[in-house]
Amino acid sequence: MSTEKLNEGQSVRVEQNQTSPEPSIDDINVLPEEIARTRKRSLLFLNIICLLLILVFLARIPYIGSYADAYIFELIFGNVKYVVYGFLISLLILKFFHNKVIKLFRSKRFIVGFILLIVGLILILAITQKYLLPNTMNVNLNSYMTGFKNWANSYQAQIYHPFLPNIWVNSYLDAGIIGTLLVIAWQYVAAILLGLVALLLVIIAILIFINRTDSKGVTLIRKWLIHILGGNLYNNAYDELSGEKNDIEPIIHQSIQIQQEAKKVEQLTPPISFLTDTSIDHYYDNKSQSQKDQQIITKFIKKLNIDSAYQNTVIMPQYSEISFEVPTRKDIDEILKAQAELLNLLKVNKFNISFKGNVVKFEIPNKVSSKISIRQILNSINQLKNNEIIAGMSFDNTPLVINTDKHPNLLIIGRRGSGAAMLLTVLLITLAYVNMPSELEYILLSPLGDKSLKYLDNLPQMQSSIIDQLDECILKLHQVLEIVEDREHKFKEVGAKTLFEYNKYQNNHSMKLKTIMLAISAFDHLIKNSLQNMEILETILKRGPAVGIKTILLAINVNNESIEPKIYENTSARFILRLESEHESLKIFDSYRGVQLYGNGDGYYFDDITNKKIRFQSCYLNANELAETVKVIETFYSTKEHLDN
Repeated sequence: MSTEKLNEGQSVRVEQNQTSPEPSIDDINVLPEEIARTRKRSLLFLNIICLLLILVFLARIPYIGSYADAYIFELIFGNVKYVVYGFLISLLILKFFHNKVIKLFRSKRFIVGFILLIVGLILILAITQKYLLPNTMNVNLNSYMTGFKNWANSYQAQIYHPFLPNIWVNSYLDAGIIGTLLVIAWQYVAAILLGLVALLLVIIAILIFINRTDSKGVTLIRKWLIHILGGNLYNNAYDELSGEKNDIEPIIHQSIQIQQEAKKVEQLTPPISFLTDTSIDHYYDNKSQSQKDQQIITKFIKKLNIDSAYQNTVIMPQYSEISFEVPTRKDIDEILKAQAELLNLLKVNKFNISFKGNVVKFEIPNKVSSKISIRQILNSINQLKNNEIIAGMSFDNTPLVINTDKHPNLLIIGRRGSGAAMLLTVLLITLAYVNMPSELEYILLSPLGDKSLKYLDNLPQMQSSIIDQLDECILKLHQVLEIVEDREHKFKEVGAKTLFEYNKYQNNHSMKLKTIMLAISAFDHLIKNSLQNMEILETILKRGPAVGIKTILLAINVNNESIEPKIYENTSARFILRLESEHESLKIFDSYRGVQLYGNGDGYYFDDITNKKIRFQSCYLNANELAETVKVIETFYSTKEHLDN
């Protein structure tokens, strides 16, 4: 347990590794520790029994071992039974270990991958045998039959005759049922596989070279490929846009529809209707759960002989905050002493307790998380201006919109999997949605090669593809500094103080300058152990906004003491998401709140100008939605610029 000071009060983190000093007041649906240990021992015992049985079958020790080996394994798998034996034995042995490497081999993904690998090798062998090396790898079924007859008359085969009719024995072919089917069907499978490969190549060619085709069939294929290539089957912490199984699929719009909207003179930005409302609302489920939690907390406080008054409940996408008022600070101390008991009652892994005065707030993670979409935010505001970007929803359920003129330099800090990369993507995509490419230009640096940013390459606002090599990132940083100095010289020549004023003096449209948004993912890695890079970045942050160069910085951590003050001095708005360590959280918050955040876009927004600290939930975005949104932006603005020319 840890206690720390906050600006508005105090907060205590409660985690599952704590134990209750006395019996719980309500043991309903709580699994006793002894039962849990018994179950664990039972599973271990069953694993040992299974391992011993398989070893008995492999060694053919008693008659039952010989029978099982011959009748089950050899009949079904043939000589492949040894691979099956090895796989089962390895799987059972791995269940006795629990380190990260072993867990990988025990995972469902590995097992499925192993099976697919074996099947793939068999198919490759079949193709090679049929089409590439027919003479050297030709299968002679007659020799198989002769070998089988010799085997059938041997002592080993006698065990089959009491159980199998002759037709089954004759079809065995000393390769097992599965092996026999593969031997007979391999040429057909190989032909089908080659056909599928050819079809896939044709589909890829269509998508690459005829990307604007508006055929319904091609659109469905594109949607399917986006779904597959977007990787939304698994939630990968290193690719925050990978998605989840329950995500809502975006609507795939025909290019001709987007072009028709772009041809309308009054339509300056893509219509909101082209964005899919991919939000997932579990508000009522979480409200129902919070009501149960409220009753549990009420009983818990009453059991401690403390008078309390329920105040209110706030339902956020990741958690629910339930507030109570108690008479004295001493009562709060009593609650803190018994908090481990409450942890068991609520049946959660952890929760947070914060207090200010006599008000105690219990922050409990939701069983199911809601998701906020970009369209949901856009629908709740009148119109997004071209100098505004969307971040998400604040604690009081109002949109969190940032004015980039007031806050030209933004800082995002969050560990991998915190939603920091997703937040950066949301900021960039919403800014691109309301700005013509002729007015806005992106420069994206990602020295660690962040996968979540690769989907932005097709944005028309991109100056070039994302730069993900460290030496190229450093070179680009020097070039941006040169742009700052060049623009300062140009502004001085015409007496302009802002980009808007400078562009007013330019009669030739081609002479007008664009707003440049420089976004650097893992910027802490870029300037690590490099005083020169730090000085260049500091100069860009200080002098860039005056000449229309704005910056968004994302740091995975801020443990490097030398960079913190310089960066903070030049970023008036900061987003803090889940942090890596308590040390890091203490530096930023003067508390442990940074490591208590729930990830997936749950964070704090700091505004130095208004001196506000706002708890917010970032918009959720996955690769499928992003791919479709980028297509809408690219098609709409390319059509607009073509008409203007």
